[in-house]
Amino acid sequence: MEKQDGINLIDQVISDDNLWNAYRKVYANKGVPGVDGITVKELESHMLKYYDQLKRKLRDGTYKPQPVKRVAIPKADGSKRYLGIPSILDRVVQQAILQVIDPIIDPHFSENSYGFRKGRNAHQAIEKAKEYYQEGYRVVVDCDLKSYFDTIHHQRIRAYLEYFIQDKIVLKLIWSFLRSGILDKDIYIETTKGAPQGGPLSPILANIYLNMLDRELEKRGHRFIRYADDFVIYVKSKRAGERVMESITKFLEKDLGLTINQKKSKVCGATSAIFLGFNLQNLMGK
Repeated sequence: MEKQDGINLIDQVISDDNLWNAYRKVYANKGVPGVDGITVKELESHMLKYYDQLKRKLRDGTYKPQPVKRVAIPKADGSKRYLGIPSILDRVVQQAILQVIDPIIDPHFSENSYGFRKGRNAHQAIEKAKEYYQEGYRVVVDCDLKSYFDTIHHQRIRAYLEYFIQDKIVLKLIWSFLRSGILDKDIYIETTKGAPQGGPLSPILANIYLNMLDRELEKRGHRFIRYADDFVIYVKSKRAGERVMESITKFLEKDLGLTINQKKSKVCGATSAIFLGFNLQNLMGK
């Protein structure tokens, strides 16, 4: 795999076309204000007022994002999923960075990764699952990662980013978003790990981190499907599945510093597994 050559990416990030395209994307997505209370409707005038200053701070890497606003979303099992909502302007900056780095990084991702990628979706992932089943891989190793977005290791993701991106200013800006902290009501929480869900950069950072898992699974010759932090491995027997579960758990915990949720992870028949809300048995009509 080739590294990105030393093109000055920050100039692409702060080009007028790129920044205003990012503005339009954030505006179209609407969304609630961040900690500063500035709304999507106020965004254009806010950007125009600080535009030269914004470009200058981005260009020299001194742009300081605000803490993300913590919002709790109730889950079906009674627990909560936390979103980190960046301020509107921070979302524009993240989007502007994403628009430049995504075309560089995405081509290096695995063919078996379907989540948060242009031209890829859950339907394709389910079609792949059917294909594996028809090839005789009837047992699934269903791994659930505990609080994945909250446990991403910062130093490791920094190293993975440097593999793809050499522009030091862009790297510094991404790092500042990772370390910007969380505001939970009036309490500031420092962020030393994790990538809060809620900003435009979160999905690609999640994929960069788990790209290491994809490469490991490919190296071992496994048939697998990953959609963001949901992934399943298809094998031919329960015994093989148990071996794979044990070895992949070790890899995830030792090499990536992630935690497997033992209660939710299991080895089971492919037709009884639920993946991305779909059940293979219902889809195959068996």
